[in-house]
Amino acid sequence: MFLRADGSEVWLQSSTRLPYLSLGGVIETSEDYLTVRSRLGRTYELLSGVASDDAFLVQELEAGGGALVFCARSDKNCALVLLGKFDPTLQKRRPCAVLEDLVEVIENAVDGIIRQAGATIRFEVVQPEVAVSAG
Repeated sequence: MFLRADGSEVWLQSSTRLPYLSLGGVIETSEDYLTVRSRLGRTYELLSGVASDDAFLVQELEAGGGALVFCARSDKNCALVLLGKFDPTLQKRRPCAVLEDLVEVIENAVDGIIRQAGATIRFEVVQPEVAVSAG
């Protein structure tokens, strides 16, 4: 993780101001992280230079131009990061349609990550973050 000037830790770095939503948690498995990393790498593109540790592109979101990125460290701390804008619904049918759609997309992504990693992933916190300046 990257340490910001205010002492807070963030998952990502960027050359531009980059706010994102982070679902932080832990990978629960008796296997070592390298085994989990290898499995994830067979399915997801490993992004370089974005995170201090590993960042896997899980899904590019068609509407809104956002993406879901799974970040993980060797101590098995992890985060599912929502980058960019999430705007999946052309017609807002219900007051909370966008939230319901987001939850569905996240659930499907997490199910896929769990399947590929062969491990349980438990998320413990949701928080907004701003990437540390890469420079």
